[in-house]
Amino acid sequence: MGLKKMSKSNRDKTGSEKKFFVNSESATATAIGAVLLLGIIFSVLTFTCVFYIPEWKSDAEYSHMGDICEDMAEVKSKIDMMSIVLASSPNSSSPNSPYPSSSVPQLIISVPFHMGGGDLPLIGSIKSSGSLSVNRESCTMSIEVEPKDPDPKNPGNYSQLINCGTITYNSHNRYYVDQNISYENGALILDQGEQSVMMLYPSIRFSRALDNEYSDTKYNVSINAVRIFQKPYAPPQAISSNAGCSLRLTGIDYRPWYDSNKKVGENLERLKLTVYTKNPDAWEQYFKKVATDANMRVATDANIDPNADCYIEPWNPKLYPDAEIPFVSLTFPKENSDTKKGLKGLYISETVVKAEPGIGLN
Repeated sequence: MGLKKMSKSNRDKTGSEKKFFVNSESATATAIGAVLLLGIIFSVLTFTCVFYIPEWKSDAEYSHMGDICEDMAEVKSKIDMMSIVLASSPNSSSPNSPYPSSSVPQLIISVPFHMGGGDLPLIGSIKSSGSLSVNRESCTMSIEVEPKDPDPKNPGNYSQLINCGTITYNSHNRYYVDQNISYENGALILDQGEQSVMMLYPSIRFSRALDNEYSDTKYNVSINAVRIFQKPYAPPQAISSNAGCSLRLTGIDYRPWYDSNKKVGENLERLKLTVYTKNPDAWEQYFKKVATDANMRVATDANIDPNADCYIEPWNPKLYPDAEIPFVSLTFPKENSDTKKGLKGLYISETVVKAEPGIGLN
């Protein structure tokens, strides 16, 4: 009897040990499976964070920069519209006055700017940011006119220097390449470090004269400069944000500077147009386009000279005490040339606009 009881207890003990080992192996397999599953999940998350999310964020910031380009294009469009309205006003101030006329009716328009972007729901809620500044960068245009066969007592040379100023958006992206978009003298310019490109063109026109009274080909030239008004030595206005802001535009004056049609008997010899800017590449390409569109040959008819041996004093010496400003110039017709193309008429005007950045979308 004792032997039977011992044999039975041994069998029970062996059975319980088998059950224990079976349960232990099952738990180990479950733990290993959970660890492997977590490893797969973490691998997928890591791969997504390293490779996909930066691409998604870059695409989102690229899309936001497209919105900013549209906002800056809206600024140009509004200023162009102001130029047309102000030019039709009979109360424009005298060209000899250094300040805008208070009698001219002022046009006020606000342009909204979405300063920050590139955020993605549930993935990356942090926005990129940007800064909107007025007259932080310098842009100056010089116009020189030489008459043909001038009177020694009254040479008739004309020159004008216009401090155009700028409206600039500087991006502060986290993934996409930073871009600077600048409105200067009626042009919209994109700069992302390597070379600047003119996206929208200023109001500078060369058109062929319609009459045939000359044996040579003659051109009429129209130049409407845009000056972003600023009091002398005033600091630039700037705002940085990743939320919304607005730019308040006030069209305050239009000035006719020069009209060759009102100068009876004047024969124009040469025009030299120079733009002092931090974006000379864009202006050089634009001048070449102007010459080509007017059926001129840059090699023989016109002279386009970037960064020649010349220096202009900064428009605001307190802000730019030692700044040498790059420039590009267009001379037509080209000096010492036997070209058969020349000037017939020249009209120069200036639109004065005040720009003020502010908080909030208006």
